Amino acid sequence: MKQEVRRQFLHVLFGSIFIALVVLVGTQHTLTVLGLGLLIGVISSYFIGRGFELPLLIPIVQRVERGHETGIPGKGALIFFMGAIVLMLLFREQAIVAGALTVAVFGDAASTLFGIKFGKHRIAGKKTLEGTIGGIIVSALFLGVLFELWIAIAAAIAGMAAELLPMDDSISIPLATAIVLTLL
Repeated sequence: MKQEVRRQFLHVLFGSIFIALVVLVGTQHTLTVLGLGLLIGVISSYFIGRGFELPLLIPIVQRVERGHETGIPGKGALIFFMGAIVLMLLFREQAIVAGALTVAVFGDAASTLFGIKFGKHRIAGKKTLEGTIGGIIVSALFLGVLFELWIAIAAAIAGMAAELLPMDDSISIPLATAIVLTLL
């Protein structure tokens, strides 16, 4: 549980920075920062995987990495960067990107933590109904700052439903959320 809380803290911290960048400097500049971050991440992952000592990164990676991600150091962060980059390449509107990242960051973290703490009813692999509902509520609350309530609720439901798909949720959540926000 402690490891997952640490992981979700970093997820929310860095995700919040990306959302703030989108809001403050726009999607194009944020896309540049994310591209550079992904490049640095891939290079760092390569060197960590080859046994090189990177004193600042290795302790972080070791403390937050899930067991199934050990083959590629920092895999979760790398996929999150890729998902955000794909999102910004497909959707340029600032509010859509910020909203989609909001669900990917806050909804995903909330669903994980609610699921661990309160989850009793499994609905998709390790996912729980309680976690999904927690993610929807938190996502809708954050989205309600950017969009009308009914749009926020619909996008939150779509994003958290996409988390249940058999693909990495760092890609499925923001894309599904952005599609619904664009349509509404």
